[in-house]
Amino acid sequence: MFISDRIFYFSLIALSLSAISCDRNNTGYIEEGEVTWPEITQFDDIAFRADGLLRVKDLDAARAMHDELLNAGLALDPSNIPSNVANPQQVDFILGDLVSLVNGISKAGPNDPAYETLILGLHPLIAKLIEAAGMPHIHANEGPNSGFLHPVFNEEGMQVGTMEIKLHDDAGDLEVWLKKGGYEGEPWRLPIDSTLTVEFEGLKKRIILAVRDQERNEDESGTSTIYQGTTDYFVFPGETQDDASWLMGADFAAKVIVSFGDATTGQFVLRPHIHRADEK
Repeated sequence: MFISDRIFYFSLIALSLSAISCDRNNTGYIEEGEVTWPEITQFDDIAFRADGLLRVKDLDAARAMHDELLNAGLALDPSNIPSNVANPQQVDFILGDLVSLVNGISKAGPNDPAYETLILGLHPLIAKLIEAAGMPHIHANEGPNSGFLHPVFNEEGMQVGTMEIKLHDDAGDLEVWLKKGGYEGEPWRLPIDSTLTVEFEGLKKRIILAVRDQERNEDESGTSTIYQGTTDYFVFPGETQDDASWLMGADFAAKVIVSFGDATTGQFVLRPHIHRADEK
């Protein structure tokens, strides 16, 4: 960030701190409560999608997101920092770096050779900002099991269900939960001998998800998912001993299509759930 930019930025910081001073109590401590920051949540979602497109080498699609990215980035401002962030000083510092990165994207434009590098720098920095703010890092399409939600369509292209898919970065194992209709729908239970196919077109690979076993088919919490010979929960590699090492890693990304019967998700970018040190 240039010196003039920093002077302007920290002037805005000073104005914002004076504007939110009424939200602090007489002892100077920030009021307790959940930290919500809509602007950073929206930017996180958009940056994560663009990051995924670049990781699967779909530069044209990432370039097409330029205006959406830029508008969301420009919406970030010291004046909308929540008054109860966990670490105000660190938030101010990281936000300054993020604003500088957004300015770089604005100056470069979508066809600049630096565009890809700038976009790939966004999501890691946003993650640090969210952590400093004391917010849970939950993406817009994240489901109740910390996987990602994707619509499921029938042969006519109508949505008939929702799939939550969770790829574990530390082991490469994959879990899928099915619901009828939208994400708040009832479990979509299939016969326990059903399988789901995941096509990795760019990698020329295919994997099959199935029940873990036909007695209980326990999820990772140890809860049985079988109900009258049906289940909504499928896994890979399960007990098959298939190699899942190629799916490991926090940076993994691939275009995939999940299908079963006459239902399909259509193509989407599969990204992992990241296991952190405080997770079991």
